[in-house]
Amino acid sequence: MRPEAPRPLTNQQRARAVRRLFLRIALNIFFWDIVMTRGPLKRFRSPPAPRWAALARHYRREAERLGGVLIKLGQYVSARVDLLPEEVTHVMADLRDAVPPVPAAEIIAQIEADFLLPITGLYRSFEPVPIGAASLGQAHRAVLPEGQPVVVKVLRPGIDAIVASDLEIVGQFIRQLKRLESIRRRVDLDLLASEFTAVTYRELDLVAEARNCERFASEFAHDPAIHTPAIYWSRSGRRTLTMEDVSYFPIHDVLGYEAAGIDRRRVASKLMDCYLDQVFRHGFVHADPHPGNLFVRPLAVDGESAAGWSPSSLASGRVHVPHITDRPFQVVFIDFGMAVQIPERLRQSLTTYATGMVTRDAYTIVQSYVEGDLLLPNTDLDELERMTAALINKFPHALVGQVRKRDLTPFAELSEEYQTLLYNSPMKMKAELLFVFRAMGICSGTVAGIDAAFDPAERFMPLAQRLVADELKPDSDRLKRLVSATVRLPMRLDNLLTMLERGKLRIRTDGPEQRRDDIRQLTRAANRLGVAVLAGSAMICAVLLGRQGEIVTTPTGLAVLAIAVVAAGVLVSQRS
Repeated sequence: MRPEAPRPLTNQQRARAVRRLFLRIALNIFFWDIVMTRGPLKRFRSPPAPRWAALARHYRREAERLGGVLIKLGQYVSARVDLLPEEVTHVMADLRDAVPPVPAAEIIAQIEADFLLPITGLYRSFEPVPIGAASLGQAHRAVLPEGQPVVVKVLRPGIDAIVASDLEIVGQFIRQLKRLESIRRRVDLDLLASEFTAVTYRELDLVAEARNCERFASEFAHDPAIHTPAIYWSRSGRRTLTMEDVSYFPIHDVLGYEAAGIDRRRVASKLMDCYLDQVFRHGFVHADPHPGNLFVRPLAVDGESAAGWSPSSLASGRVHVPHITDRPFQVVFIDFGMAVQIPERLRQSLTTYATGMVTRDAYTIVQSYVEGDLLLPNTDLDELERMTAALINKFPHALVGQVRKRDLTPFAELSEEYQTLLYNSPMKMKAELLFVFRAMGICSGTVAGIDAAFDPAERFMPLAQRLVADELKPDSDRLKRLVSATVRLPMRLDNLLTMLERGKLRIRTDGPEQRRDDIRQLTRAANRLGVAVLAGSAMICAVLLGRQGEIVTTPTGLAVLAIAVVAAGVLVSQRS
């Protein structure tokens, strides 16, 4: 006889289980990280790394059993590599959001209560077995009265109360952690809690998810190889979302779509290009690109009809798409509950970063960190610049996330050389960038699953070159700012020289050694300023002449090119 399935927990039983989980974590921290750090007890304290990893594994098991906010908290923690030890974030990265489904009768009752109509008045048919069930909701296939196949995403009944209860318990746990000075000093727990609460409640609003989906569609309306499901607003609300069924080939079903003639490398390239465009061009990012949220849709060619290629027929194997070499396709995105808007300042910082990568200029890359307010106060910019230059020279792909196994030995040597800087990391990460980095990391993993030989750097560098070209267009904001700064520069220099002549320019220092450092930095800044004026002026003239086709056809154009070459030579000599 089969053993009976465990009965679902009541809300009270589940709340007690959640409290026990956090109590165990709290007691572990109190005993090992407070009691056992005092006096002679230190000798008997267990190593923290394996202990934290074991605790994270226990949390993951309980989260997968209990669902709700615990899964979302684990996924959120996995993104906070800036605050939490790798032993925790690595384990949480594998947390699966798959839980037993709610019975169809309860789902249907909630839909009928929301729309005040029987399910037969809303859909011609509604499949009771879900195609997927997660901690906050589940999805069912259905057919509209007009005949369109759709997917209905529904929040789990009572999930609002479960989320509120879980968040209250998490809040109590955080308030206890704030008593520990060692943790409070390293982590802004209030900010962490408010960020997580906001992220969780956004995922409980399916109207907001639908709007994110439509915004993403408008951003990529020009790209025929990107698709998102159409939203049926008459049958959508905060707890129910009805959308086009787009679950064609799962993106990891490489053999399936290659049998139809869709090359895996083209799919990998399109997915990576799309994410680079999201980050660097649109500033609006689908932040959860795991394989369950991505599909490949085959397109008809040469008079074919795709009418029979419905997702359900492809999934069941009833229909096979015939093989045609280089068949066109679309990469399809679903689930926009976690979407991130990158603020304008961070977007400019990312563009500067791309410029530094194209020109292989460590100074520009470090400036991108400054623009984005990503560095802690008193960061040694010269030391950071030297380390960045070493990274560029030794590991050309390291700054776009590609360090190969054969590079690990010299990378370890570099980390030893700059161990002080790396140990006291100067970076402070914005929440938006953390979710963007998490998305890019998941995307890179998905791409590697599609084509293990694919190198994301191959797609990054051409995009970065286009970004640099766009930034130098005569109507670009960056060029306008550069022109404005160059116009004001002579007046500012004149004021500086006037103050110097009158003896009113003073540099306050704390001692002879500090004075020498300040003078060196001032000299370096003055050298850079002169080079920047010369190179910037040449660049502006070249761009303006280039608009009229004069850049290489007139003596003036040749003179401008000569100035640019001289400026570049001076720049190299000053930097060396």
